[in-house]
Amino acid sequence: MIKVLKNFLLVLVLPAIQFSCGKKLDIAPENTLVESEVFKTEQGAEQAISEVYYNFLNAETNYFSYTYGDLTTTILKKPIDNNTYDLGQATPVDYYVVNTWTAFFKAINSANNVIKKIPLYGKFSDAKEKQFIAEAKFVRAYSFLHLLVLYGDGALSGKMSGLGLPLQLTPFEGYNTGEIIPRSTNGEVYAQIIKDLTESIVDLPLNQADDLKTRTRATKGGAYALLARVNLYMGKFADAANAAKSVINLEPSVYSITTDLRSLFPANPNGTAQSFTSEYVFALPVSQLMSSSTYSNNGISGSYYFKRSFWINPDFINEFENGDLRVSILMWKGDSVYNPDRINEKTTFKFNNNFGRDNVPMIRYAEVLLTRAEALARTVGINQESIDLLNRIHQRSVPSAASYTTASFGSATDLIARILLERKRELAFEGLYRYDLLRTNQPLRSPDIPDNKKVLPIPQIEIDISNGVLVQNPGYL
Repeated sequence: MIKVLKNFLLVLVLPAIQFSCGKKLDIAPENTLVESEVFKTEQGAEQAISEVYYNFLNAETNYFSYTYGDLTTTILKKPIDNNTYDLGQATPVDYYVVNTWTAFFKAINSANNVIKKIPLYGKFSDAKEKQFIAEAKFVRAYSFLHLLVLYGDGALSGKMSGLGLPLQLTPFEGYNTGEIIPRSTNGEVYAQIIKDLTESIVDLPLNQADDLKTRTRATKGGAYALLARVNLYMGKFADAANAAKSVINLEPSVYSITTDLRSLFPANPNGTAQSFTSEYVFALPVSQLMSSSTYSNNGISGSYYFKRSFWINPDFINEFENGDLRVSILMWKGDSVYNPDRINEKTTFKFNNNFGRDNVPMIRYAEVLLTRAEALARTVGINQESIDLLNRIHQRSVPSAASYTTASFGSATDLIARILLERKRELAFEGLYRYDLLRTNQPLRSPDIPDNKKVLPIPQIEIDISNGVLVQNPGYL
């Protein structure tokens, strides 16, 4: 099976093999022949890893994967008839529940093909073969992590024995082969994510071939940054601090904080290709996909721009200090024509193109700095490094503010609370706030939702096809 793949790694259209269809081709010898030819050369393997990234992009942006981390919290408002996910009333047949699960496992399956098939068929540079495998492991780890925080029962509340995900680590051959994998525990899934990232770091480059690819493909810094997030979610704060430090050690040669917020999130009214500053550790280059023969939409910008699905809660805006540039520069009215009911409401400037042609930040250096600041505060208490890191992010947005000092905080708890507040403000609308609330035992938008409803149900079709091998989350039994 051949398809035309929008290859955002090379920023052109390339043919690629459709590996992620979820079952074998009808004639096995032809399938084997095609795979052996594709994975034999560096060019063919490049197309295969391109599909891995593209499937991951689709999983993150085509459904509610990215916005779910904010739309169930108080930083956003939305129509009152759209409370399904706030109240834990999503069903196992819900469109977004089913398709989000399917899309991430499609990305995982395409990664599994690269991981398995390059060692079997690759006949090119050993270093390049290892790099492609490492990139696939990075994407597999990221996909498993996002699935885990959405579907893992208690994955963000320290319930390591709770039911997590089926750990599909080989190319899917089809249920008719008898290949049915039960759900592993949250702890086992986290362990696999850490294993993938740790192994990938060995063979990933510090920089890819050019700056665009450095910001949009897996690198050592990206893997360390994701490892820091994983350990933070697990409550392994010393490990989170160490992983974040490995990223910080790459400043300024690879990463740095962007002084100008408008350079970080540029205006993009015409949907043109936008570059990335060195604050981007990993991002989805949607704007780079535009050409005469392709059309790509990140599935995010339109919802924010038109304010039909959600818009900024005015109470959240009022939480910011006077003069905070994240309000004056990164919040605006968006659409002023097509939605008169909410014409005066504010939305985020981070996604300002009405056709969804903005790039999508996945990991920013600012997050890494705040992760280390929090992790250090939780392990050693009030300390100067945490305060310095906090000041770097805070004073970029509030230049006139006085610097925090050790005397500003009466306890480590006070310092941690201030760092978490900075995360809330800095990373708003980047799909992370819900998971910070859950891991710190803070209420979501609906404060009375039961713990077993703070996770999505497993798609019913997966349970049915597996003949009950996959078990439903307790809140949906």
